[in-house]
Order: sequence, then C-alpha cells, then structure tokens
Amino acid sequence: MKTRIYFLDNLRTFLIFLVVVLHAGLVYESVLENTWIVCDPMKNNSIGLIRMYLDLFVMFIIFFISGYFVPYSVKNKSSLDFLKTKFIRIFVPWIIAVFTLIPAYKAIFLFSRGLPQEEWFTYFHLFKRAGTDLSFFANNPSQNWLWFLPVLFIFQVIYLILYKTNLLSIKISLKTGVVLVFIIGVIYSMIISVIGLKGWTLSPLLDFQNERLLVYFLAFLLGSLCNKLNVFESQKKNKKLYIISNVVLTFSLTGFTIVALNLFYNLVDVNRNYYFISEHADRLAYYILSMLAMLSFLHIFIYAFQFSLNKNFKIMEHLNKNSYQVYIIHIIVLGILALSLVNIQIPVYVKYLILTILTFIVSNIIVYAYKSIFQKTISMKLASTVFVLATILSIVVFAKQADYRQGGQSAGWQSTQYNINIDLHQAALQGNIEVVRQNILAGSDLNKKEPDGGGSPLSTAATFGKTEVARALIEAGAEINFVKNDGATPLHVAAFFCHTEMVKLLLEKGADKSILDNNGSTALESLLIPFEDVKGIYEYFAGILDPLGLDLDLEKIKTKRPIIAEMLRNSTSE
Repeated sequence: MKTRIYFLDNLRTFLIFLVVVLHAGLVYESVLENTWIVCDPMKNNSIGLIRMYLDLFVMFIIFFISGYFVPYSVKNKSSLDFLKTKFIRIFVPWIIAVFTLIPAYKAIFLFSRGLPQEEWFTYFHLFKRAGTDLSFFANNPSQNWLWFLPVLFIFQVIYLILYKTNLLSIKISLKTGVVLVFIIGVIYSMIISVIGLKGWTLSPLLDFQNERLLVYFLAFLLGSLCNKLNVFESQKKNKKLYIISNVVLTFSLTGFTIVALNLFYNLVDVNRNYYFISEHADRLAYYILSMLAMLSFLHIFIYAFQFSLNKNFKIMEHLNKNSYQVYIIHIIVLGILALSLVNIQIPVYVKYLILTILTFIVSNIIVYAYKSIFQKTISMKLASTVFVLATILSIVVFAKQADYRQGGQSAGWQSTQYNINIDLHQAALQGNIEVVRQNILAGSDLNKKEPDGGGSPLSTAATFGKTEVARALIEAGAEINFVKNDGATPLHVAAFFCHTEMVKLLLEKGADKSILDNNGSTALESLLIPFEDVKGIYEYFAGILDPLGLDLDLEKIKTKRPIIAEMLRNSTSE
C-alpha cells in the first residue's frame, strides 16, 4: 500500500489559500462590482492581474490533486461504497451549502449596498427572474464559488465508470499524458471559442466555464495517471526539467499576458478591433500559451512542495484537514469581514492583505470549532434526509417562481419593489418606472454616475432599451448628452445596442449626433463598422448583460444596424 504523499495535502491547502486571495481581490476591483458579495468603494484594478494569473492555474492544480487521490478510493471500495462515500463527502455538503450559504451571500450582497431585503424564496440559487437588476440579485441561478463541488463529484463518477469498464487500462507514459493534455486542451478550448460557446453555463445543478471543463477533467486524469505510475514515490530531483519549466513559464506567461490583455481591451472598447495576427490566430495563441503556463505552474509547484514540504507539520495537519470545509465557507466569512473594512481608510493593497489573511484564519477557526463540537461524519440516514428536504424546498421555490412570472406577487413583494431606497440606476436597468418617478419626486440626482463606466441613469436606460424610463428622466431634466468615461452618450449606447424606439426618442428630444466618443466616432460612425468586426464585442456584452435582463439577438442586431444608421443620417436634431 502506498504511503500518504504529504506534500500534495500541503499544496492543496496552499491552493485553497490562493483561492481566498483571488476572491478577496474581487472586493477591490471593478470586474464583478455589480455581482460580488461586497463592493468596497476603494478600488485598484491592478489587482485584476493577480486574479487573472491565479485563475489560470489554481483550479487546474486542485483538480490534478483530486485526480491523484481518487484511485485509492476506487481500488479499495466497491462501486456502491465509492458512490456512497463521495455522495456524503461532496454532494451532501454542496446541497447544504447552496441552500444556506447562497442565501447568506445574497443577504450580505443586499445589505452591503443599502438595498432592502426581499421575499425568502428569491434567495435560493434556483430562483430566476427575467429582466432583473442589482436589487434582484442578477446572478441567479449561479452557484458562484460552489460550482467546484458538483463538478468534482461528476468527475469522480466518470472516473469510476472508466475504471470499471477498463478504459483506463491503456498504458501510456507520463510524457505522453502531458502531451495529450496539452493538445486536447488546446483543440477543445479553440473549438468552444470558434462555435461561440465561450463563457459560463449556469444551472441549478451544474455551473462550469465551457472552455475549461474538459481541461479540468484532463488535469484530473493526469493526476490519476501520476498515481498509477508511482511518479511521486521517487525522491530523485530533476533540476534540469525544473529549470526548463521555469523558462517555459516565463515566456508563456509573458505571451499570455500580452495576448489576454489585448483581447480584453478589444472587448471593453466597442470601436477597438486590433489583433496581432487575426481574431482566430490570436485566440489560438491565447489557448496555447495558457495551457503551457498551466502545465508549467503544475510542475513547478509539484517540484517545490515535493522537495521542500513533504512533511507532516502539526499546523499543516490541522489546516489540511480543514481545507475542504474552508473552501465551502470562506466566501461568507470574506463578505462579513469585507463589510467591517469598508469604512476604514487605508491603502487598498493593505486592506486587501488584511482581508485575505483574516478570511483564511477565521474560516479555519470556524471549521476547527465545528469539528471539535459536532459530529465529524455524516450518516447515510442524515444525508438522505438532507436530500429529501432539498428536493421539497426546490419544488417550493420553482412554484414560487412560476407564481412570480404569472404576476402573482404578494403585497409584501410590491412594497419591496417600489421602495425608494432602490437606486435610480437599478430602477432604470429594470425599467421600474414607478421607482424612477419616486426618485424624481424625491429630488434624486438624475445624472448620478455609476462607479464602473461612469454612466448616468439615462445611459443605463439607453443600454437596456427602457424607453419610458428614459422619457421620464429627460422630461425631469436629466442631461440628454451625458458623457460616460468612454466618451459615449446615451445616443451612442442606444444606437450600438440597436434600440430603435430609444434612438427615436433621443433624437426627438434633441440629442446631439455630432458628439465624438473617446475613439473619435459619432453614434452613426460606430454603426458603419462591418458587423463581423464587432461581433465579438456583442458576444462579450451578451455574456455580461444577459443575466441582467438584456437579450442580445445578434441576427436582429445585424439587421437593425443599417436601419439605425439610416435613422441617424436622416434625422435633424434641434
């Protein structure tokens, strides 16, 4: 029987710490400002680089480690016992977490933004509204950080099937396995990109990043191959390979950074369409470089921990035992701690460091205390009870969702919906004309900038095609030619998203067609760019804005662009 490989346990705990680092950073950058658990007004978007690098390799290595340990369970247990063990260890904690921690996430989310709490059934990830806004928690039905658990469970079930059907009996070397992971990973990611499936698939049961799903499973299988080949039983150092990995990582990570940032700037700037070679060639380079970086990171971390931290330290023993549960609860701990730091005026990076360390420490303390007080294992009887209760609760939530969509809201719901505390931007996004009017009567700032893009409520209404909201704002004195950070006016925005009625309204009310955005384009000129050159930008916005209620039909947009352009040519603004 193989001895326990301590360095992999230590590495997994370190990776969980890096997950905390990644998630803590989102509090202080703008990328998920509208959906992350707490939004601190102090920002430093350079933290986004840390997130980009951690996102590249952390989960890849975690799946590798999970794959390394799974053969032990498969070999030593019957299929039924294996499934029962994984169901209790992974699936049941996931069920408990999504029905307790996701509601807690939403409660903190609303509280941190000064928004009113809502009907109880809307707090579950199963609930989905159409045409939602911030106060209605746009990410439903996302599992957020808990996506990892059901995906890991599915991977282990698939591995069991492959093992029992002898499909894993094929003999391949480690070198061949690594090459196959690289080639298949690049081809798969590129296919997903070409057919337009980039982004996340969100569902009540499974969430996953489309272009990474197979890549993570390949990492899982690579880990199991290392177990099969007894790769880590040897203590022989290969310094030459370690040096090569560092060199490959240096060049691949540099190239990845350059290509990734260029693709990102193309997405955020609607008129920028720059590629080093071509769109597909740049995307292929992106996936090649990312796979090289993932595999290089994997080898470097494995080497460093194997020959430096392959020991069973007392403190690490406790941290290792807690790591799985720390992953599950850390976001809620992070949210509460981030709230307590919001009003503290210290440099962003200092606050970021404090939040990261405190979240990791407090999460471990909570898990340790729980294990010391309560039963450490879950019985099958309790697991079955949890599953039945979750099923019943799911049915109730789906029924409530059906009532909502049929207009059967309660009086309490209505009072929440029309609460004056709802921000004007949020009301404009939803098209909630009553709240907009109440804000107007209350003297709210009609030109208040939203923190991310610097748009006004009218800009928001123009983005989402809320014509009546726009009319009310304009007639109440909102600046019709308000300029966002990117230089775009509401007319630029409405024209780009092809909201015909909105464009008509803005032109009727005297919107200035001659204003240039930061790229030197008028609203008309932004529509004269060939559709294929900006298709990727629309796809990017579709991924971001669809959860918020904006359905971008690319075929309709392609048809409408010349129509909107003709409207702008023929109109005469006074």
